[in-house]
Amino acid sequence: MKLLHFSDLHIGMENYAKLDPETGLSSRLLDFFKTFDFIVDTAFKENVDAIIFAGDAYKTRDPNPTQQRGFGERIAKLAKKIPVILVVGNHDTPNAAGKANTLDIYSALDIDNVWVSRNPEILQIPTKSGNLQVVTLPWLHKSDYKTVGEKLKLLYDKINPDSPAVLASHAEIVGAQFGSEKGMAITNDVTIPLPLIQDKRLSYAALGHIHKHQVLSKPGDSPLIIYSGSPERIDFGEEKEEKGICLVEIGSSTTFCFLPTNARKFLTITISLAAKDADPTQTIINEIKKHDVADKIVKLNINIPAECEQEIKMDLVKKALKEANFIAGISRNVERKEREKIDMGSEVESLTPVQALKKYFESKKYSLEKQKKLAEFAAILIK
Repeated sequence: MKLLHFSDLHIGMENYAKLDPETGLSSRLLDFFKTFDFIVDTAFKENVDAIIFAGDAYKTRDPNPTQQRGFGERIAKLAKKIPVILVVGNHDTPNAAGKANTLDIYSALDIDNVWVSRNPEILQIPTKSGNLQVVTLPWLHKSDYKTVGEKLKLLYDKINPDSPAVLASHAEIVGAQFGSEKGMAITNDVTIPLPLIQDKRLSYAALGHIHKHQVLSKPGDSPLIIYSGSPERIDFGEEKEEKGICLVEIGSSTTFCFLPTNARKFLTITISLAAKDADPTQTIINEIKKHDVADKIVKLNINIPAECEQEIKMDLVKKALKEANFIAGISRNVERKEREKIDMGSEVESLTPVQALKKYFESKKYSLEKQKKLAEFAAILIK
């Protein structure tokens, strides 16, 4: 039996976005839809038996209609041929018990081939390769975690050994390594001990909530316990993380492969200029040319020595980045030089402002031409 496991789409993350002229939509929204399209195409290409989405469809608990339509269209396309299991995540969960979560619409409409789980349960999923048992542990309210061990044990006891069983959960497991999502999480900081999901009756544990792909089980252990990670990058904290989905094969033993998606790439370029650089603008441009910026979201950091007197032509720097999908920012970090105390003795009280400035210019070793020009401007300001 072959499964496709993914999680944490977070449709609605639209930082570093521009307006797409053809659709009028955010370019980042289109990035997330494009990645979801890749997942849909992969599911059909790999002829998987079932799809497990381990939570967090959207960025917020109140997605707008355009975001809902984009997610719904792709779920509907999948469900025409493949069973889809949707586990509710923390970003899907309302802050009041009586409110619907962002995935409840699929339950309300009773859409064929789509199962939505908002409470711990065991689902019996008919697939072309036989029955699949899915034990679910969606995101729970804080008080519900007190009995999570008992709930899971009761569900494990219902597993029929004649067909494969997997766990689908959106939760923080002890030992998992967070990425940059820790800062954006709608979280209650409840962690689940790893032994609670190490039941031998499971073949695989499909986890969501942590954006960094990682395997929590040790080599040779059963079940395989895996965070698929998010399929699209959220911010620069995930710049170096590979983004993807998991293809799982359940047979006499369980194996998986991590398949990278077409996620938008992020790139940080850091340049440190020399104090005596005769043409810092060209130095920056030359450094940019060393990197492939095409279609990437790029951030440029320029470290500028305090002694650097040459002007940086920002229009030319931006032109060098024109192939980037989006310029996330250009930071000019000027190094602070320790101030030199000018000893003027007792004469300081008798100096005019212009004379004091002249002393300062001399201490900075400005050229005579520069001193003259600055003095002219100073005289105008004082007047």
